[in-house]
Amino acid sequence: MPRSNVVITGLGVVSSIGIGGEAFFDGLLQKRSGITSLANRTDGGAVPSASDILTGYWIGGPVTDFDAKQYVRPRKSLKVMCREIQTGFAAALLAVDDSGLAESFPLSDSGELQSQDVGIVFGSEMFYGSPLAMEDAIKASVTEDGKFDPSMFGGVAMKKVTPLWMLKHLPNMPACHVGIAINAHGPNNTLVLGDVSGAAAVIESVSYIERGIAKVMIAGATGTRINTTRMNYRADLPLPAVSDPVELSSRPHDPESIGVVGGEAAASLLIESEEHAQCRGANVLARIISYASCFVASGAMRRAKRSSTLESGERGSAEAIQLAISRALADAGLEPQQLGLVVCHGMGDPVMDLNERTALSAAVPGAPVVATIASLGHCGAASAMVDLVTGALALSKRQVPPTLRREQTTVEIGFRDVPEALQKDHVLCLSHTAEGSATATVLATA
Repeated sequence: MPRSNVVITGLGVVSSIGIGGEAFFDGLLQKRSGITSLANRTDGGAVPSASDILTGYWIGGPVTDFDAKQYVRPRKSLKVMCREIQTGFAAALLAVDDSGLAESFPLSDSGELQSQDVGIVFGSEMFYGSPLAMEDAIKASVTEDGKFDPSMFGGVAMKKVTPLWMLKHLPNMPACHVGIAINAHGPNNTLVLGDVSGAAAVIESVSYIERGIAKVMIAGATGTRINTTRMNYRADLPLPAVSDPVELSSRPHDPESIGVVGGEAAASLLIESEEHAQCRGANVLARIISYASCFVASGAMRRAKRSSTLESGERGSAEAIQLAISRALADAGLEPQQLGLVVCHGMGDPVMDLNERTALSAAVPGAPVVATIASLGHCGAASAMVDLVTGALALSKRQVPPTLRREQTTVEIGFRDVPEALQKDHVLCLSHTAEGSATATVLATA
């Protein structure tokens, strides 16, 4: 049966093309790009030197206008928040503000909405921190002959690494900080599942509401692929080529694309039971009517070996994507032609994109499609939640956003080059991973 009793009443996003739902969606409609040289980043992360040639390693989608002090309360919490926790916290509070519930927080047991009525689930990933935090400990672990001795590191790190370091980089801390800030005593959980983390957070949040465990849930996700330490490991996805102009370097479903541009983002949805939303007179942005999560191991997963090569079949699973789409549509009682938009997970990886096109052509041929990664780059665990925010905004504003692209191609994918009116009442949001996980979520008009 359709899961029509759960609705979205607020959303927030921190992205390289806009902070807040309105700014973000305007960025999509205007085909704004957040992709640039990492020399332009403002977060203190690694930048190319003046003599470096601009390669795919040195481009990305940094959020350049984010000031955590505008969002984080109390400010002393900033000392135990890495960049991803800060952006995730901000996105959650933006969703609360958008929902009209800001005056209800922090919660108490005497209010109409009580502490136990609200929960938080975040999609997350490993937070690497800065390599400079370990510099002194590593230097002190070098032997007289100039070699690093791992056996020395543990003891040295106890003295050389600040005790607060671990608190700043635990994947479950975004959900914890949000829960503490608003005094929410309901379910609090964190899911670390790669690119599908955000969609999985929504699925779990819906489950809590359906089972009566919570009345309101904040489902969020935060991630990055341009953290300095993370940039040292790029073996999971192929590096991109730099386009001219650089802003067009992220090229989902482009047959000439050879790799994935990294980005950073955070996004959140505030969801609640339809009954609760009606009772408080909330503005409903969209309904969550069905979802599906499937796994079919990729070729690399079956060989227990990650791969960033361009060999077909090594990353992702067209079968998992198609299964997720078909099951989500069946659960919603919909036919493919009833979809007004597909928010896809195309990322510029020719192998992953081919899997997605194969599934889309089989399960939902002819539907309009948008790829947010073209504008933002690949934002890791935040990617799926950004796409769900996009789907909710498309429904509430009745518009299909265009996809930023270098030029029209012969690939049959359904991208639009200019905004157009949303003709139907349902949007499908996709996410999938290199390992073979896939989720599909169907949203409907309020």
